[in-house]
Amino acid sequence: MEELGAEEPGIADRGLFPAPPRQDSARREAADAGNTETAEAGQESGPYVMRISRLTVDKLGIKLYDRVSAVLAEIIANAYDADATRVTVRAPFGVWLAAREGGTPTGPYEISVTDDGHGMSMQEVNSHYLLVGSDRRRRFGKDRSREKDRRVMGRKGIGKLAPFGICETVEIITAGGARAEQGYRVSHIVLHLPDMLFDTESDYRPEVGILDGTYREHRGTTVKLRGFNRKRVPSGTDLHRQLCARFGIRRDDWDVQVINTSQEGEALPGFGQESFRLGELAIDVQEDTKVSFDGDLVPRENGDPLPVRGWLAFAKDPYKDEVMAGVRVYARGKIVALTRDFGAVGGFHGEWSVRSYLTGEIHAEWLDEEEDLIRSDRQDIIWSSELGQAFRKWGERQVKDLAKRGRTSVRKRTREVFEEAANLEERLREEAPADPYYQHSVKQAFGVLVADSDREAASDPQRIERYVELARSIAPHRELLDTLREVSKETESPLDVVLSLFQKARVAEFYALGQVAQERVGVVNRLRYLVEDGTTREQPLQELIEKAPWLLAPEWTPLGMNESLERIRRGFEAWYFKQRGEYVYTSAISTPERKPDFVLLNGARGSLWIVEIKRMNYRLTDEEFNRGVNYLGSLNEFLDSNPLIGADFSVRRLTFVVDHVDGLSHANRMLLDSQAQIEQRGWHEILEQTDRVHRDFLAKVEKLRHHPDTLDARPGSGTSAEPPEESPSEP
Repeated sequence: MEELGAEEPGIADRGLFPAPPRQDSARREAADAGNTETAEAGQESGPYVMRISRLTVDKLGIKLYDRVSAVLAEIIANAYDADATRVTVRAPFGVWLAAREGGTPTGPYEISVTDDGHGMSMQEVNSHYLLVGSDRRRRFGKDRSREKDRRVMGRKGIGKLAPFGICETVEIITAGGARAEQGYRVSHIVLHLPDMLFDTESDYRPEVGILDGTYREHRGTTVKLRGFNRKRVPSGTDLHRQLCARFGIRRDDWDVQVINTSQEGEALPGFGQESFRLGELAIDVQEDTKVSFDGDLVPRENGDPLPVRGWLAFAKDPYKDEVMAGVRVYARGKIVALTRDFGAVGGFHGEWSVRSYLTGEIHAEWLDEEEDLIRSDRQDIIWSSELGQAFRKWGERQVKDLAKRGRTSVRKRTREVFEEAANLEERLREEAPADPYYQHSVKQAFGVLVADSDREAASDPQRIERYVELARSIAPHRELLDTLREVSKETESPLDVVLSLFQKARVAEFYALGQVAQERVGVVNRLRYLVEDGTTREQPLQELIEKAPWLLAPEWTPLGMNESLERIRRGFEAWYFKQRGEYVYTSAISTPERKPDFVLLNGARGSLWIVEIKRMNYRLTDEEFNRGVNYLGSLNEFLDSNPLIGADFSVRRLTFVVDHVDGLSHANRMLLDSQAQIEQRGWHEILEQTDRVHRDFLAKVEKLRHHPDTLDARPGSGTSAEPPEESPSEP
């Protein structure tokens, strides 16, 4: 558990406690059996107390930590701070910890975390563990662990509430303090969430466990979790990946074993199947793109530069898993942020590759030094701070440099993927066995055409065939092939190259894009008019987005627009059949009659996006906010209950497109600020994003449509005819 300072006189010693509200039946049995040591240790003198706001438990425990991996990470981090060298986690892999309402009962399950750290005395349990929300480093006057001089991870004093995000009962059994003749004294308490949330101003008195006051030979702490909410424990592979991503610790005296209790088998000696030891997060990267930092400095406008270490690289393939994608930022060995690109403004060379392939880890210890720059849920840092802004500028510069250097490697890897999918080498040998020049020319043309494509397209046979046919058409024409090679050196998108070739060849089909572009110009101008008017009601905005959902995000596919959750459930079944060619029958969805404004999918990114829109200059109400959160909850539960579909959409988000949220209650504002999956965007922000994504495309195609003979087909002209459905933008 949390590393603690020198022992202080316990609150219990001051005679301040009445009897606890409940007595464990096992303790009564021990007393009846004559076990006076155990019975006396658990007598109803109530030696433990927690001083805590009920709101604190709800918002900092239940609301911030709602995933099993996040809860386990907090408990493991506390063991690290307590100088543990060995931690054993026991949990049932791949199960729902509780049944949904009206469903078949599951369990009962238990999750436990045991460490061999220095443990806690009764006085330390009272004065430190049961004291919530206190800056431990200021309280103890140091930021190092008691015995091993580790840089401790804990600071805010709220991680101990994390288990209540997934369960209602937390049991603590800890032995520590000074060693007596019999051994180390045990403190044993049981915390019950319903009792803690009871609306009263009086102190909460945990239940005293049967082992309280007994003695053990060795120090250490065990945390047991029971009475679970409907949460799913990931598979061993997923849990290992999620936990590895949360820690950047490399020490010889630190071993975490995670044991699967849901099945029998052998993975580690005596462990269940899929059991594992916590190790380094394995990421398959393109080694020729990897850039390492060891003592690099982040410059500041005022003050000394800030040291960082770690690495950045491009992954071999785009990551769908949010744990693997982007750059993980660590402080004191624990993750504090995950960023896709350090907020780099769009439009730089190689941007698409960065959005799809960037991965890495950066250690910045100063994020958690004198000034606390880490958000309460430890899932992001305060980027708006002076140090945060300096870090962002440094990271943005590194990302842009990597984008330039890594483009060649990404293109090469993409060509390999598409050539393999097309079986191009063998097909060309069969078509022209005696014409190596033709084979070489087709491969050159094909390689440039696919170089910047989304690799997901390699699984689309029809699209593969279109690329092959186009490469065959271009290959015999020396002039076209030379232009293709030259323009591809500077152009970001392969379709820029295709455009210049089409202009030379006067391919009539291209000009149909002019009509598409003209229609999109009209839609964007209509959105601009509605936003700039400032008084637009909700219905015109709703109708416009239903007509053109690409306004919200070009690469997303609408699953439902103002349709009931029941219709959306059936839409998922249709989506699965289209993707897999198989029927899947899904379970019921809660509140099936409710109608979100928009539900969008992005299969390539493994994401689901719920969008609720309001009229211009509107102030969101608590009722509307809660309704949106309930939509997210219903779809979360539905996808988790139907893993064949849910596995494809591990990222779920909710966005309120509304200009003002200052009318929300304090609790809902806290929830909006702390939950990364819930956000608010104003209409002017939506308009700015739409303009940014479509501006160049619309301008260039419009120019071509009216002045086709003036096309500048020189290398580097960057003319593009690609409709913006595939433009990479995050929701």
